[in-house]
Amino acid sequence: MSWAEAKWTVDQILQKVGQAPNNMREFTAFAKSKNSIGLRFLEPADSYDSAGNLLCSVGGVMIRMSEEQYPTNTSEGTLVIDNKELGEYATEEYVVDGLTEGKTYYFAAFPYSTQGVFNLSTNESNRASAAPAEARLLSLVAPADGETANVTIEIDDDSAFTSVTITCVDETDGQYTKTATLTKTQKTTSFTVAIGHTYHIEYGAADGYSKPDNTTSKVSVAGAVSNYEATYYYFTATIDVTYPAGATLTCSLNETVYTATTSTGTYQFQVHEVGTWTVKAVSGSETASEQVVITSDGQSEEVELSFVKIYGISRDKSTSSPAWARTDNAVGMTATASVGASAGHSDFDNAMPWKGIVRETLSTGDVMVKIPKFWYRRYRSGNVEYIKIADKPTAGFSVHPLFNHAGKECDHAYIGAYKTSSNNKSVSGASPQVSQTRAQFRSNAKSKGAGWSLIDIAALSAVQMLMLVEFADNNVQSKIGRGYCDGNSGSLKTGSCNSIPNLTGRPSGTDGKVDVVWRGIEGLWGNVWEWVDGVNWNNGSYYVCNDPSKYADDTASNYAKLSYTGATNWSSSYITEEGLDSGNNPHVMLPAAAGSGSESTYMCDGCWSSTGWRVFQRGGDWANGSLCGLFTASLSNPSSYSSTALGSRLLYIPS
Repeated sequence: MSWAEAKWTVDQILQKVGQAPNNMREFTAFAKSKNSIGLRFLEPADSYDSAGNLLCSVGGVMIRMSEEQYPTNTSEGTLVIDNKELGEYATEEYVVDGLTEGKTYYFAAFPYSTQGVFNLSTNESNRASAAPAEARLLSLVAPADGETANVTIEIDDDSAFTSVTITCVDETDGQYTKTATLTKTQKTTSFTVAIGHTYHIEYGAADGYSKPDNTTSKVSVAGAVSNYEATYYYFTATIDVTYPAGATLTCSLNETVYTATTSTGTYQFQVHEVGTWTVKAVSGSETASEQVVITSDGQSEEVELSFVKIYGISRDKSTSSPAWARTDNAVGMTATASVGASAGHSDFDNAMPWKGIVRETLSTGDVMVKIPKFWYRRYRSGNVEYIKIADKPTAGFSVHPLFNHAGKECDHAYIGAYKTSSNNKSVSGASPQVSQTRAQFRSNAKSKGAGWSLIDIAALSAVQMLMLVEFADNNVQSKIGRGYCDGNSGSLKTGSCNSIPNLTGRPSGTDGKVDVVWRGIEGLWGNVWEWVDGVNWNNGSYYVCNDPSKYADDTASNYAKLSYTGATNWSSSYITEEGLDSGNNPHVMLPAAAGSGSESTYMCDGCWSSTGWRVFQRGGDWANGSLCGLFTASLSNPSSYSSTALGSRLLYIPS
């Protein structure tokens, strides 16, 4: 399983069940009087993922008490307090009354999230115990000596060892808690514990060394001697970080925080403790972080941090030139397509999401193209339109709807590498399936199982945006290839572009007589038309939907009407403008004006339309010539229509 797939799985689980808080930051119990115990506690902090997104918001803590053992869940023992005022008892004690003098009471803290998910860990941070005692005895009369606790530490490699604090914690009365400092030359110490008091030994942390576990609680017995031994093991793991130069870089685990002493863009942290370390880079308002799991001495890990990158284009829609200007991080980047064995080059190969677009053969045998999730923004300022793609969440950007069908977000989607062939497959060396209505293609695609459908308007929009930002030109026929579209007499089998370098460009031969491919998706224009779902047309009005379970023909039910319209008399008309919805569907790019353009101006592609309810097909076929392209649209055929020059393409959304 890839990192992205693993993260998607975890995200889905977290969305369904939520994440529990971390352990308590502080939790102590102490005798208050002969019938009461005082508690002081501090709830855990909120937790975040490696991208700085909130994973768990702490809602409160439930504390339960037992006379026999520490409660292990929220039903055992007696409820002491369900506290939602975070931090209220960090310094001010909460008093538990009505207890029996000299009897040990065991307290367990169960912090919970605002979603109601409890931390049920038995970690000692979530436990405390104490026995009520007469206040006079606590404050005025020194208790009789009980047993002697001898503590000895060993150090496997003392070359870097300085000192460590050993604490004998008196759980009965905190005023009798004692500490001692041990070094590599002084490795033993002794504590005398008051008779009848409950105590345990806590081993302090020594930088560069593993921390021994604290001892279990014990009641002091007169004249007894207890010997405790523990070993500090020298521990060093390294984390090599690449990060934006100039940023402040930290590496933290619980209370331990290391800060890089340089800001050159590369740094190595040496860490000395097992756990999940958070590496974070901060520059102004920008933050990037990753979590690194350290499990063993000598372990070496690498982390690359980057702030959000935005790749954009802009174009004055009133001008006839199809070219876009590059903006943001795309400035200075270039892309060219391959022709035959002559390889093209794209600077976007090293930029997400483009570098994550790959062909994969799924368990069904279908060859699909995996597209990673990205965030987008499409808007206009006056006549200037902007399309921007971000590789991470950032203000003003939304997850592209391809990755948010029916409100269910996913980390990637799969588009058919080839046009659909018989048996509802996306495979090489097959003739495209044709002569079916859109409803038939839809039904056949769904029959493959959950997540399958035919390509829809959200998937088309994602491809259009990615290709436009990469090549910065509406005339993709001139940038990648005309496609199989000039004077041909029948369809072309799939797979003719399998050997194209970088899987972007066209085979050798006459342009217009060979197919095209973009990042593994073959035949996006030409060969045979493709049905597209999620779009209906009625007398010039567009209706769109992004819920595959509700896709249907000849209806506005469950569909949203776009704010722009088209004409009903387009016929081989060159598109001059793609509309921009002012509602919730700015990603949808469909013809808003046509007639005065050409194969080399404005959108460079053709469109057709008619009155009444119509269904949407795109791309053009083997003989549509220059009318073919990324934006070619036909809204002229009824839902009952089928043709030998009309097929489709599969879409798969993982669940």
